[in-house]
Amino acid sequence: MGTDNDWEKWGYHNPYYGVLSADQFRHDNLTEQSRSDFFRSGEIHVQMIFDTIRLAFDTDLSPEMTLDFGCGVGRLVIPFALKSKHVVGIDISPSMLAEAKRNCSRYENCSFVLSDDNLSKVDGKFDLVHSYIVLQHISQKRGLHIIEELLKRVCPGGFAVIHFIYRCNAPTILRGLVRLRYALPPVNYARNLYRRQPVFDPPMQLHVYDLPKILHSMNRLGFTHIHQILDSMDNDQFDSTIMFAHRNVTA
Repeated sequence: MGTDNDWEKWGYHNPYYGVLSADQFRHDNLTEQSRSDFFRSGEIHVQMIFDTIRLAFDTDLSPEMTLDFGCGVGRLVIPFALKSKHVVGIDISPSMLAEAKRNCSRYENCSFVLSDDNLSKVDGKFDLVHSYIVLQHISQKRGLHIIEELLKRVCPGGFAVIHFIYRCNAPTILRGLVRLRYALPPVNYARNLYRRQPVFDPPMQLHVYDLPKILHSMNRLGFTHIHQILDSMDNDQFDSTIMFAHRNVTA
Protein backbone atom coordinates (compact mmCIF):
# COMPACT_ATOMS: atom_id res chain seq x y z
CA MET A 1 0.00 0.00 0.00
CA GLY A 2 1.10 3.59 -0.60
CA THR A 3 1.95 4.58 2.95
CA ASP A 4 3.72 1.26 3.57
CA ASN A 5 5.91 1.78 0.50
CA ASP A 6 6.65 5.33 1.62
CA TRP A 7 7.80 4.13 5.03
CA GLU A 8 10.07 1.54 3.53
CA LYS A 9 11.64 4.35 1.47
CA TRP A 10 12.17 6.36 4.64
CA GLY A 11 13.54 3.29 6.39
CA TYR A 12 16.03 2.62 3.60
CA HIS A 13 17.21 6.17 2.88
CA ASN A 14 16.55 8.23 6.03
CA PRO A 15 15.38 6.04 8.94
CA TYR A 16 16.08 8.44 11.82
CA TYR A 17 14.44 11.38 10.07
CA GLY A 18 11.51 9.10 9.29
CA VAL A 19 11.03 8.63 13.05
CA LEU A 20 11.65 12.23 14.15
CA SER A 21 11.36 14.74 11.32
CA ALA A 22 14.02 17.25 12.33
CA ASP A 23 16.90 18.15 10.04
CA GLN A 24 19.58 17.04 12.51
CA PHE A 25 18.27 13.48 12.13
CA ARG A 26 18.63 13.34 8.35
CA HIS A 27 21.19 10.78 7.23
CA ASP A 28 23.68 13.38 5.98
CA ASN A 29 23.45 15.38 9.22
CA LEU A 30 23.71 12.58 11.77
CA THR A 31 26.49 13.01 14.30
CA GLU A 32 27.29 11.26 17.57
CA GLN A 33 25.58 14.14 19.36
CA SER A 34 22.43 14.06 17.23
CA ARG A 35 22.20 10.26 17.62
CA SER A 36 22.56 10.71 21.37
CA ASP A 37 19.80 13.35 21.36
CA PHE A 38 17.60 11.04 19.29
CA PHE A 39 17.81 8.14 21.72
CA ARG A 40 17.67 10.42 24.76
CA SER A 41 14.29 11.67 23.53
CA GLY A 42 13.09 8.07 23.62
CA GLU A 43 14.24 7.65 27.21
CA ILE A 44 12.34 10.79 28.21
CA HIS A 45 9.17 9.60 26.47
CA VAL A 46 9.20 6.14 28.04
CA GLN A 47 9.83 7.57 31.50
CA MET A 48 6.82 9.85 30.96
CA ILE A 49 4.70 6.78 30.11
CA PHE A 50 5.57 5.00 33.34
CA ASP A 51 5.26 8.16 35.44
CA THR A 52 1.81 8.88 33.99
CA ILE A 53 0.57 5.35 34.66
CA ARG A 54 1.83 5.57 38.23
CA LEU A 55 0.12 8.91 38.87
CA ALA A 56 -3.10 8.35 36.92
CA PHE A 57 -3.75 4.73 37.89
CA ASP A 58 -1.88 4.51 41.21
CA THR A 59 0.24 1.55 40.13
CA ASP A 60 3.92 0.93 39.49
CA LEU A 61 3.89 -0.98 36.21
CA SER A 62 6.62 -3.60 35.74
CA PRO A 63 5.72 -5.29 32.45
CA GLU A 64 6.60 -8.88 31.70
CA MET A 65 5.80 -8.23 28.03
CA THR A 66 5.72 -4.90 26.16
CA LEU A 67 4.71 -4.33 22.52
CA ASP A 68 5.83 -1.21 20.63
CA PHE A 69 3.83 -0.78 17.42
CA GLY A 70 5.68 1.24 14.77
CA CYS A 71 9.00 0.77 16.52
CA GLY A 72 11.08 2.33 13.75
CA VAL A 73 14.79 2.10 14.55
CA GLY A 74 14.23 1.11 18.18
CA ARG A 75 14.22 4.58 19.78
CA LEU A 76 11.64 3.46 22.36
CA VAL A 77 12.41 -0.26 22.38
CA ILE A 78 15.70 0.34 24.20
CA PRO A 79 14.20 2.20 27.21
CA PHE A 80 11.28 -0.23 27.26
CA ALA A 81 13.81 -3.08 27.42
CA LEU A 82 15.26 -1.56 30.60
CA LYS A 83 11.83 -1.64 32.24
CA SER A 84 10.33 -4.86 30.82
CA LYS A 85 11.22 -8.51 30.90
CA HIS A 86 10.75 -8.69 27.12
CA VAL A 87 9.93 -6.18 24.38
CA VAL A 88 8.55 -6.87 20.91
CA GLY A 89 9.03 -4.16 18.30
CA ILE A 90 6.80 -4.26 15.23
CA ASP A 91 7.11 -2.14 12.08
CA ILE A 92 5.96 -2.19 8.45
CA SER A 93 9.44 -1.34 7.10
CA PRO A 94 12.02 -4.14 6.82
CA SER A 95 14.77 -1.51 6.64
CA MET A 96 13.57 0.13 9.87
CA LEU A 97 13.54 -3.27 11.57
CA ALA A 98 17.07 -4.05 10.36
CA GLU A 99 18.34 -0.78 11.87
CA ALA A 100 16.40 -1.44 15.08
CA LYS A 101 18.04 -4.85 15.42
CA ARG A 102 21.47 -3.24 15.06
CA ASN A 103 20.66 -0.59 17.64
CA CYS A 104 19.29 -3.15 20.11
CA SER A 105 21.90 -5.86 19.54
CA ARG A 106 23.25 -5.65 23.08
CA TYR A 107 19.80 -6.20 24.62
CA GLU A 108 18.86 -9.87 24.78
CA ASN A 109 15.25 -9.20 25.77
CA CYS A 110 14.21 -7.59 22.48
CA SER A 111 12.64 -9.19 19.42
CA PHE A 112 11.22 -7.74 16.21
CA VAL A 113 8.50 -8.74 13.77
CA LEU A 114 7.24 -7.35 10.48
CA SER A 115 3.83 -5.73 10.75
CA ASP A 116 0.61 -6.26 8.85
CA ASP A 117 -2.89 -4.95 9.49
CA ASN A 118 -3.90 -8.05 11.46
CA LEU A 119 -0.67 -8.17 13.50
CA SER A 120 -0.59 -11.82 12.46
CA LYS A 121 3.03 -12.31 13.50
CA VAL A 122 2.48 -11.03 17.05
CA ASP A 123 1.94 -13.88 19.51
CA GLY A 124 0.57 -13.77 23.02
CA LYS A 125 -0.69 -11.03 25.32
CA PHE A 126 1.12 -7.98 26.66
CA ASP A 127 1.09 -6.02 29.90
CA LEU A 128 1.79 -2.85 27.91
CA VAL A 129 0.87 -2.14 24.28
CA HIS A 130 2.25 1.16 23.03
CA SER A 131 2.19 3.24 19.84
CA TYR A 132 3.40 6.82 19.49
CA ILE A 133 3.46 9.14 16.42
CA VAL A 134 2.67 6.16 14.17
CA LEU A 135 -1.07 5.76 13.59
CA GLN A 136 -1.32 9.30 12.21
CA HIS A 137 0.53 8.04 9.14
CA ILE A 138 -2.08 5.31 8.48
CA SER A 139 -5.51 6.00 7.01
CA GLN A 140 -8.33 5.87 9.54
CA LYS A 141 -10.05 2.81 8.03
CA ARG A 142 -6.89 0.73 8.34
CA GLY A 143 -5.83 2.34 11.58
CA LEU A 144 -9.07 1.65 13.44
CA HIS A 145 -8.72 -2.02 12.59
CA ILE A 146 -5.10 -2.00 13.78
CA ILE A 147 -6.12 -0.30 17.02
CA GLU A 148 -8.66 -3.07 17.64
CA GLU A 149 -5.95 -5.68 17.08
CA LEU A 150 -3.61 -3.84 19.45
CA LEU A 151 -6.28 -3.61 22.14
CA LYS A 152 -7.06 -7.31 21.86
CA ARG A 153 -3.43 -8.09 22.68
CA VAL A 154 -3.52 -6.32 26.04
CA CYS A 155 -3.78 -8.85 28.84
CA PRO A 156 -6.42 -8.39 31.59
CA GLY A 157 -5.09 -5.79 33.98
CA GLY A 158 -2.70 -4.43 31.34
CA PHE A 159 -2.41 -1.04 29.65
CA ALA A 160 -2.74 0.34 26.14
CA VAL A 161 -0.97 3.64 25.44
CA ILE A 162 -1.94 4.91 22.00
CA HIS A 163 -1.27 8.24 20.30
CA PHE A 164 -3.37 9.59 17.42
CA ILE A 165 -4.65 12.81 15.83
CA TYR A 166 -8.34 13.54 16.43
CA ARG A 167 -8.82 16.95 14.79
CA CYS A 168 -7.37 18.99 11.91
CA ASN A 169 -7.51 22.76 12.35
CA ALA A 170 -6.13 23.69 8.92
CA PRO A 171 -8.35 25.51 6.38
CA THR A 172 -10.39 23.28 4.08
CA ILE A 173 -8.53 24.41 0.95
CA LEU A 174 -5.19 23.54 2.53
CA ARG A 175 -6.47 20.10 3.53
CA GLY A 176 -7.54 19.53 -0.07
CA LEU A 177 -4.09 20.48 -1.37
CA VAL A 178 -2.48 18.10 1.11
CA ARG A 179 -4.65 15.24 -0.15
CA LEU A 180 -3.53 16.06 -3.69
CA ARG A 181 0.09 15.74 -2.54
CA TYR A 182 -0.66 12.25 -1.22
CA ALA A 183 -2.33 11.16 -4.46
CA LEU A 184 -0.19 12.90 -7.11
CA PRO A 185 3.61 12.55 -6.79
CA PRO A 186 4.37 15.66 -8.94
CA VAL A 187 2.46 17.81 -6.43
CA ASN A 188 4.58 16.35 -3.65
CA TYR A 189 7.78 16.98 -5.63
CA ALA A 190 6.76 20.62 -6.15
CA ARG A 191 6.09 21.01 -2.44
CA ASN A 192 9.51 19.54 -1.62
CA LEU A 193 11.19 21.99 -4.00
CA TYR A 194 9.32 24.90 -2.44
CA ARG A 195 10.48 23.83 1.04
CA ARG A 196 14.03 23.16 -0.19
CA GLN A 197 13.83 19.50 0.74
CA PRO A 198 15.02 16.54 -1.35
CA VAL A 199 12.73 16.41 -4.36
CA PHE A 200 11.87 12.72 -4.16
CA ASP A 201 11.22 12.53 -0.43
CA PRO A 202 7.91 10.66 -0.07
CA PRO A 203 5.07 12.41 1.79
CA MET A 204 4.51 11.77 5.45
CA GLN A 205 0.76 11.40 5.46
CA LEU A 206 -1.21 12.71 8.44
CA HIS A 207 -4.64 11.23 9.10
CA VAL A 208 -7.32 12.24 11.59
CA TYR A 209 -9.14 9.64 13.71
CA ASP A 210 -12.69 9.59 15.07
CA LEU A 211 -12.24 9.73 18.84
CA PRO A 212 -15.71 8.29 19.71
CA LYS A 213 -15.03 5.22 17.55
CA ILE A 214 -11.83 4.50 19.47
CA LEU A 215 -13.59 5.03 22.80
CA HIS A 216 -16.31 2.63 21.67
CA SER A 217 -13.72 -0.04 20.84
CA MET A 218 -12.03 0.42 24.21
CA ASN A 219 -15.30 0.21 26.11
CA ARG A 220 -16.41 -2.89 24.21
CA LEU A 221 -13.08 -4.63 24.90
CA GLY A 222 -13.09 -3.92 28.62
CA PHE A 223 -11.03 -0.72 28.90
CA THR A 224 -13.11 1.31 31.35
CA HIS A 225 -10.44 3.48 32.99
CA ILE A 226 -8.92 6.05 30.61
CA HIS A 227 -6.53 8.96 31.02
CA GLN A 228 -5.57 11.35 28.23
CA ILE A 229 -2.75 13.81 27.56
CA LEU A 230 -3.84 16.36 24.96
CA ASP A 231 -1.38 18.10 22.65
CA SER A 232 -1.09 19.81 19.27
CA MET A 233 1.13 19.16 16.26
CA ASP A 234 2.48 20.81 13.12
CA ASN A 235 2.16 24.43 14.29
CA ASP A 236 -1.21 23.77 15.94
CA GLN A 237 -2.79 22.50 12.70
CA PHE A 238 -3.65 19.20 14.41
CA ASP A 239 -4.94 18.26 17.87
CA SER A 240 -3.61 14.97 19.20
CA THR A 241 -3.91 12.79 22.28
CA ILE A 242 -1.94 10.11 24.06
CA MET A 243 -4.61 7.81 25.47
CA PHE A 244 -3.77 5.63 28.47
CA ALA A 245 -6.32 2.84 28.90
CA HIS A 246 -6.46 0.16 31.60
CA ARG A 247 -8.10 -3.18 30.75
CA ASN A 248 -10.25 -4.74 33.43
CA VAL A 249 -8.84 -7.85 35.06
CA THR A 250 -12.09 -9.65 34.14
CA ALA A 251 -11.98 -8.65 30.45
